[in-house]
Amino acid sequence: MWSMWISFAIGVWVFLSGLIPSLQAEWNLIIFGAAAAVFGFISFRDWQGIANGIGGIWLFLSGIWFMIMSPMNFLITGFAMGLLGIWGALAETKHHGEISHGTT
Repeated sequence: MWSMWISFAIGVWVFLSGLIPSLQAEWNLIIFGAAAAVFGFISFRDWQGIANGIGGIWLFLSGIWFMIMSPMNFLITGFAMGLLGIWGALAETKHHGEISHGTT
């Protein structure tokens, strides 16, 4: 569950980076893209985690290979990753709550 909260935080950071021109740099995409891919794939049992992992790969590649520094790249990818991260984290919290209530 913690990995989805980290994915949410990364998505928020990337989204905010799209609004602040000084943060729209290759290093930002490379570092946070790699982190998003790792934390997204850690929670691979959920489709939201897989989608976040793919989003992380996109960020990483757009920073290294494609050099896509458009603010829209940051905004769209950050929004999607943040939404999927919070959705996955809340779904995981609900799932754990159902399990704990069922065993007591």
